[in-house]
Amino acid sequence: MTTLKAFLKKITENVSLKLLSLGFAVLLWIVVVSIDNPVMTLPFSPITVDVVNADIMESEGKAFELSDSSRSIGISVKAERSVLSELSRDDFVAVVDMENIEGNRVPIEVKATRYADKIQSITPRQKYATVLVENLKSQQFKIQVVTTGEAPEGYAVGSSSLTTNVVRISGPESIVSTIDRAEVHVNVSNMTSEIHSIEKIILYDKNGSTVDASTLTFSITETEVTVDMWKTKEIAVRAGYTGNPAAGYAVSGTMKQSFSSVLVKGTDSALSEVSSISIPSNLLNIEGATGKVSKAINITGYLPAGLYLADSEENYELVLTVNIEALQAKEIEVPASNISIVNVPEGLSASLSESVTAVKVAVTGLATNLAEINAASITGTVDVAALKQQKGVDTLTANVYDANVVFSLPAGVTQGTAPSVSIVIQGAEKAAVSENNADTSENDDNTSDNEAEKKEEESEDDSEKKSDEETQDTDGEKADSDADSE
Repeated sequence: MTTLKAFLKKITENVSLKLLSLGFAVLLWIVVVSIDNPVMTLPFSPITVDVVNADIMESEGKAFELSDSSRSIGISVKAERSVLSELSRDDFVAVVDMENIEGNRVPIEVKATRYADKIQSITPRQKYATVLVENLKSQQFKIQVVTTGEAPEGYAVGSSSLTTNVVRISGPESIVSTIDRAEVHVNVSNMTSEIHSIEKIILYDKNGSTVDASTLTFSITETEVTVDMWKTKEIAVRAGYTGNPAAGYAVSGTMKQSFSSVLVKGTDSALSEVSSISIPSNLLNIEGATGKVSKAINITGYLPAGLYLADSEENYELVLTVNIEALQAKEIEVPASNISIVNVPEGLSASLSESVTAVKVAVTGLATNLAEINAASITGTVDVAALKQQKGVDTLTANVYDANVVFSLPAGVTQGTAPSVSIVIQGAEKAAVSENNADTSENDDNTSDNEAEKKEEESEDDSEKKSDEETQDTDGEKADSDADSE
């Protein structure tokens, strides 16, 4: 009993001092622990924000996406230093639940996937994620096949086909509305036979830029493509025109074409049956024209069945041009020797009057054609049969007649009013007599010439004889003189 009392006395003595010592010890322990493993707050970023229960919005016909500033966030984590040193941003998950949407914002919840029981607090720098909500749109697009690269020489891309040729795209109306087309691309470089491949579907807007498909849903993302490679062939393009220019005008030169041949593609059988294409001449009508006439024609509609332009991107608009100029007038003088008389009835003869030495004729044509005319090379014809028809008679008697001359002129030059010349029609007997008289006259002339020559020769002989006699007389006189001297 005495011992117990002594123990209690020791405990109760200086109680305040003992309590102070205990408190100091606890405080010292806390200080030591804080210095060795203090509680700290550290930032972690970026933490990607995930969305759950998104189908709630889709069921309401709405599409949504987080704003750029809400796609990832930063957080502050409070924990002991030893815990914080073991953590990274990958140990945290940020989530927005679309069931909790409030207008255009959703609360952000952040959880730790490790050391959750040792973390004192997690504080996101932003408590709400901003949500962009709009109507959901779904639209179907036809898939187009686009070839890339260059086909080998002598080949071109032919027909193409797809196992599935349409795709349905769903997503925010603002994005789906920008889609202009869906394409698959096939490389045809060095390919000379049919191509089979599976290609990814790519979306483009009207400007040819790709559409970001990250928020879109595709019914299919790729499809199988088949592309045929066809041979090519150069074929001629033939064209013409109809009608005539206005009076006093003519076509100058030949019609001009912007190109005379075109490269086409097709199956072997289609290419073997064609060497040219014809453009209907009635597409270019120059009737009544007084100046240049041009016409642009798209030739694709005139290609034979089974043939196509080898390069559909080239401009195959055929331009036809016909130049038309005013006619000019000119007078030329053709020698009479260039004019012949034809269809002279049997028993008659015909010739130009001796007074006709040349015939003037008015011609018209383009200036370039008239400049090249050489009158000496132009020939004319007098048709006696036409003369009889003009006179309204069946036969002609010997007489002098005025007859028209028709000239043979170069292309592009025409004769005006036919000039008239005098021709002499004679009977065959009279013509023969005239010829005989002409021959007799010629013979008489020859006889006169012969007689004149004979007289001239006789005169020359007499002169020579007289000269000889004079020489002999002189010699005789000289001989007598010599004799006297002796």
